[in-house]
Amino acid sequence: MDSDIDLVVSFRFLALSEEQADELKATGLLSRFGVHFKTKKITGLIPLSSSSTVGISEFIKKHGIEVSDTDIFISFSTEYDSRIIDIPDFVNEAILKIGSKMVLSYTVA
Repeated sequence: MDSDIDLVVSFRFLALSEEQADELKATGLLSRFGVHFKTKKITGLIPLSSSSTVGISEFIKKHGIEVSDTDIFISFSTEYDSRIIDIPDFVNEAILKIGSKMVLSYTVA
């Protein structure tokens, strides 16, 4: 069971206004945007790391974004139906600092 699992960890803004999306683009944080399939609201996706947590937290405070309109999204695929995965420390730090919930998506290939 020495298969490497590639975790993709992102911070998601789930309901941005157009103005907030434009301002997020200007922050220098690596961000991608889309439209939420259920709510049809603008979403922003930022790769989460120790260094991005501060900028994300500042953006949330500056724009009065509700924590309930954010999450930390972790996805991975594996060929095993049973695995133990260590979540990186920076995810736990972000949860404590920002307060967002964690969402997990996995695929058994």
